[in-house]
Amino acid sequence: MDVDTASPPPRSPILAAYPVLSRRDVLVVGGLAALPLLVPWGHPRASGAVVLNLRDYGAVGDGVADDTAAVQKLMDATATQAAVGVVPAGTYRCTSSLHLRTGVQLQLESGSKLLKDWAVAPGLAGAFLRNADFAARANAVRITGPGTIGARDHSRTGVILAVYGDDVLLRDFTIDTYAGGQAVMFAGDRGRMERVRIVNSARTTGTGGIRVIGGTGFLATACHVESGDDALQFVPIGDPSALLYDLPISGGSFVGCTGASTTCRFMVALLEWTGGDTAMRNAAITDCSFRDCRGKGANRGIVVKNSHGTKAIARLSFTDCAVDMAGAADAQAQEIRIQTEPGRGAITDLTFTRTSITNPVNSVLRTSGPGTRGVTFDQCTFAAPSGGTDVVAVVDGGANVRMRRSSFAGTRGKRVLVAGPIAPVGSLTVEECRFTDIGNDRWGVDLVAAPGARVATSTFTRAAGTTTARAVRVSAACSGVVIEGNDLTGLTSTTKITDNGTGTIVRNNRGA
Repeated sequence: MDVDTASPPPRSPILAAYPVLSRRDVLVVGGLAALPLLVPWGHPRASGAVVLNLRDYGAVGDGVADDTAAVQKLMDATATQAAVGVVPAGTYRCTSSLHLRTGVQLQLESGSKLLKDWAVAPGLAGAFLRNADFAARANAVRITGPGTIGARDHSRTGVILAVYGDDVLLRDFTIDTYAGGQAVMFAGDRGRMERVRIVNSARTTGTGGIRVIGGTGFLATACHVESGDDALQFVPIGDPSALLYDLPISGGSFVGCTGASTTCRFMVALLEWTGGDTAMRNAAITDCSFRDCRGKGANRGIVVKNSHGTKAIARLSFTDCAVDMAGAADAQAQEIRIQTEPGRGAITDLTFTRTSITNPVNSVLRTSGPGTRGVTFDQCTFAAPSGGTDVVAVVDGGANVRMRRSSFAGTRGKRVLVAGPIAPVGSLTVEECRFTDIGNDRWGVDLVAAPGARVATSTFTRAAGTTTARAVRVSAACSGVVIEGNDLTGLTSTTKITDNGTGTIVRNNRGA
């Protein structure tokens, strides 16, 4: 989805009562008049609102004086007066949290920076800009750029921006320098983030990018996120002692976002709490999406996991996304990980369309868990990993996994697609796929325990110089497998299908 920069931004309810000026305002000189002045969209004057200036509230802006009180007075005034608070060029040092209330409107002008100059433990309560009261929503908050918000250096840990409110707009500013907490934590309905840049994070875990923790209809477009930990996140809070614990998320999207994680994942949707085993009773992630998002990961690229939620992650999609994993360590991990735990909620109706890992080091895919159902990969590419792992993709446990029109490469003798090595997979479908560079004594599709699997209308090609590459193996733990309409002419082995299952149907395969 493209951002329409030719149209004016939506007006917040706080500004709705004020008239909108023409884009050509009039500059009056000496009471006579006359010179047309172009006012761009996004500038406070374009809304016709009252404009307040931070300098008029006593701010110094030299990066040395403590401007916390002045910035807070400006923010409070914008909320009570339905005004826009302009932060002019300068560095405004703050030594405690700035509190957001309904209707706060800040315009960070070019060359301005709100500087965080204290350290605090990660969490909502100590965030730099945060709700005045997390028991009440701060609605219609608007923070726009092109200025900057950030810490003095990486020793000033803590969350930068934590907002719980409806109809919030964050646009065109930069978060520069943060550590030991998320750059942005957001909960609420109809939140918007547009062209926000997040850079210069500490290269450590626990320093995440944009984390949506609850609400409906969130949309981030064209944001750039560089984080130590996970970059783009739909992740409710799982700690029962924390603020805004256990909220559901629905209808959220990241569109056209870029970035990188130095130690963790690029895109995640998680019902997980790493600090304990307490179940999350209300949290769910439904009808959310990642579209046209591209970046880099370091320890897995995409993760969808339900280890603590009793409800589901459902109808989640990744479309036209890519994660470059060239910087990953050579370990036994997976670049795309989909996982459910026994006794927890399901992951259902999960779709990957034209979404791939580039330069994989470890196994490209592993799905696992009894609650993993209805996962589809359509027009995806599974390249052979460069590292020591011997398998490209593993489907383990769950049911109704579908591979359609996708490509799998078995270069360097990797096992290509393996189904059910630990737990049986029900109703696996592989259709219209391409399996290339299959090595000696390898199969394109290895059905270890996959009752009811169907492999159809796919092509299988051996690696150069090989003579014993094969198409499909059906192990004894399988039953009712169908292998039909495939093209096996790219193989030279005498036996191209190995069948040890019960009730296997093999028919209409070319070159069998």
